[in-house]
Amino acid sequence: MNGTASRLRVPSTKLTAPAPPAWYVPRARLLTLLTPTAQPTVTLVCAPAGAGKTVLLAGWAQEHPDAAWLSLDSDDNDDQRFWSAVCDALTRSPAVPQDNALRGLAVPEDPSLNHDFLARVVNALDEFAEPVVLILDDVHELTDPQALGGLAILLRHRPAGLRLVLAGRRYPQLSLSRLRLTDSLTEIRGEDLRFSLGEARSLLKWAGFELAAEQEQLLLERTEGWAAGLRLATLAMARTGANGWLDVAAYDDTVAAYLSDEVLSQLPGEQSEVLRSICVSADVPGALATRLTDRADATELLDAIGERTQLVTQANGQYHVQAFLRTHVAEDLARHAPVRAARLHRIAATWYADSGKPALALFHAGKAANAEQITALLHRHAAALIMNGDHTVVHDALAALGTKRVARDSMLSTASALLQLEWGDLTHADRDLAYADHAWPDEPAPDLIALRKFAQSRKTQVRGDRGALAQAVEQLTSGAGIPTAAAMVKRGEALLAVDDFAGAGQQLRAALAAAHAHHLDYVMHQGLSALAVLAAVDGDYYLMTMLATSADEVCTRHGWHTTLEAATTDLVLAYGALLLAGPAECRRWAERSRSIMAAGDPLDIPWLHLAVETLLGAAEVELGRQAAGVRRINAAVAVVGPSARFTPGQVALSALVAHRGALLLGWEVTATRALKWAQASIPESAEVHLMRARAQLAAGRRKVADKIIQPVLRGYVPALLNWTSIEAWLLSAELLIGSGDTGAAGHALTRALRLSTRIGVIQPLVTAAPEVIDLLTSKLGTLGRTNERLAQRVLTRRTDLAIPPMVPLTRREYAVLRLLPTLRSFAEIADDLMVSVNTVKTHVRAIYAKLGASKRRDAVAVASERGLLEYEHSHHGTPAR
Repeated sequence: MNGTASRLRVPSTKLTAPAPPAWYVPRARLLTLLTPTAQPTVTLVCAPAGAGKTVLLAGWAQEHPDAAWLSLDSDDNDDQRFWSAVCDALTRSPAVPQDNALRGLAVPEDPSLNHDFLARVVNALDEFAEPVVLILDDVHELTDPQALGGLAILLRHRPAGLRLVLAGRRYPQLSLSRLRLTDSLTEIRGEDLRFSLGEARSLLKWAGFELAAEQEQLLLERTEGWAAGLRLATLAMARTGANGWLDVAAYDDTVAAYLSDEVLSQLPGEQSEVLRSICVSADVPGALATRLTDRADATELLDAIGERTQLVTQANGQYHVQAFLRTHVAEDLARHAPVRAARLHRIAATWYADSGKPALALFHAGKAANAEQITALLHRHAAALIMNGDHTVVHDALAALGTKRVARDSMLSTASALLQLEWGDLTHADRDLAYADHAWPDEPAPDLIALRKFAQSRKTQVRGDRGALAQAVEQLTSGAGIPTAAAMVKRGEALLAVDDFAGAGQQLRAALAAAHAHHLDYVMHQGLSALAVLAAVDGDYYLMTMLATSADEVCTRHGWHTTLEAATTDLVLAYGALLLAGPAECRRWAERSRSIMAAGDPLDIPWLHLAVETLLGAAEVELGRQAAGVRRINAAVAVVGPSARFTPGQVALSALVAHRGALLLGWEVTATRALKWAQASIPESAEVHLMRARAQLAAGRRKVADKIIQPVLRGYVPALLNWTSIEAWLLSAELLIGSGDTGAAGHALTRALRLSTRIGVIQPLVTAAPEVIDLLTSKLGTLGRTNERLAQRVLTRRTDLAIPPMVPLTRREYAVLRLLPTLRSFAEIADDLMVSVNTVKTHVRAIYAKLGASKRRDAVAVASERGLLEYEHSHHGTPAR
């Protein structure tokens, strides 16, 4: 070593790991990759600006104080300064022994060319008992070939006492292939640093915000998990409220300053202009990039931007600009150069139209506000786009044209009506069809005629007008841009609505196969939803739930939660939850379905309104709020009108739930009206027999109830709902227990268990009468393996739900119950009811037993909570139609 060798002074701030920010979120999945092990010896953290590299490393360094830290900058391209900083960083680590040669090692003028110096460094590092981690942050700043050469030699020798962590925005100009081949390199890339949903939630929680699940997912999508984007969003929320992040990328000054300083200002002029041009589109094929920029070298420039920033990536010939950056650049262009932005959108619209991508073409035509281009595209593709689920782009395009222009064009107004029908908005659909009639040409094109027929038949189907549906089925054909698979789905749904189950199944399965073959996800969602309804009608509840879950997954993936099919899917899932004794889950799904159609008139889609309110009412009944549940169902039937507009299954379910709830409340008039409604609509059904038998049992006429239920038990009367037979056997068990025949009651209970296992329904068992549950409990250990598992499941579910005793009170018991809150003495109650005091006391004991209470105050509290002290009102009763 020559006499002029010395170690240059290095600012201590470069050698100190920064403290993690207050919003630091520890990410175990990444931190474990940094912990030193025998292999690998080098970790590379390469990600764009704002990805969270330094924050991640600072968090790890805080937990590992022996780690050495060096923040690199452009000054470190001086070779002697670089090696002085490396040596100082290492010797600041407590893990380096005091007598190690590295502490007194001088740095010559050209250390990377001095083999003696490099050998001394390697030998000194080899002497460490435990490896020291050296973090080189911002390694992309190191561009000097000489300094890079010295670092390459260190990587080649890999001393046992050193673990290197290299972090930067770009891959360092070092050969890493040998390290990869020998599994000596761990790489943490930009995609690894993206925040997961759980990590984003932790960041929001730190900032004091709690978003709905849908909002969390949207935030993650718009930021693509980019750490800087998420942090900037939380800052915007702190300034403007919980929704402040929605337009943060487009309009927030803090975001603009950050992106300008950290990204855009780092780009040469020609790269910056190329980026501005392509940001009008989310993903840009190379050929379109050439058209938008009018540069033959557009893709080379985009590749260079990607290499420089890692915020532009290329896959399968398409370029993707990080969402946060793209939104900012696109909105900035629209504000400050609107003419240029419109021209670029027109170019993109034409290119996508020529490439057979009408949805993207229509999107860009709308952004360009090019009315002629929008109209031409809608004439050719609107129906197909609607049937493929591209609702938003069609809606936005129609909105860009304006109501007057749409109303003057019969094709546009008919397409608009079809869109409204997909959303279940019959009011606006009728308006648009009226516009189409008024603008109808003297010689309409065949496609327009076909589209009009399709819209009219779809309207009939949505209304659930069973009388007109049979004729409408034949009009549901493809044409006017409507895919064959879509027409088949609609025809299958219509056949299902008129009870042609075999024909419906055939059409729907064929439609689903065609949709799958042609990647028509929206048609697939519709087919799955309709097949789930068909499975419910068939009583195959396992298949029903599986199909509905698959439909919901497709729906969620594409954001189709505003459609009629989405509401139907939610209803099927609500029904499945009810049958599995999940009233809270049933209510959640039903409320989501209800919210989809909240703005519509119940009279427009009566079947949907009744289905939603029935399931919400059923959930209320099972959650112990019988009065609210029964009134909800009764009000729905009163609003939507004649039972002829409902399917027999709907009548059966609504009437059964309302009747049972009314009996539990002692509302005899309401129960009678529910029964009369069912008798008028589904007279020869097991459900009517079950309701009649329950009414007789509630009146104390056990023998009559047994006689009425026998035809159901023997299979003489068809059941519209597959699980009605379970209810019938449980009622039989209750009757037999009351007559003292526990042996026969056990047989009836076993039949109920077998049926429940076969069809996958436990709700009737979970809500069975207390004496039936007592019998079930007494038989544990003797039921056989399958029934034993089911019995344990039922009892566990009852415990989880804290099911209160729900046994109907007799007429006299209700009369006594309703006088208990008055604080009158039992003698005064006896005088009011003109019975003896002992009779009143007998009724009170029965009331306590049925309500699970031990004293008067508790009985009143339970009765009040369950609505038993409410009086039925005639206008709430289910109308007999």
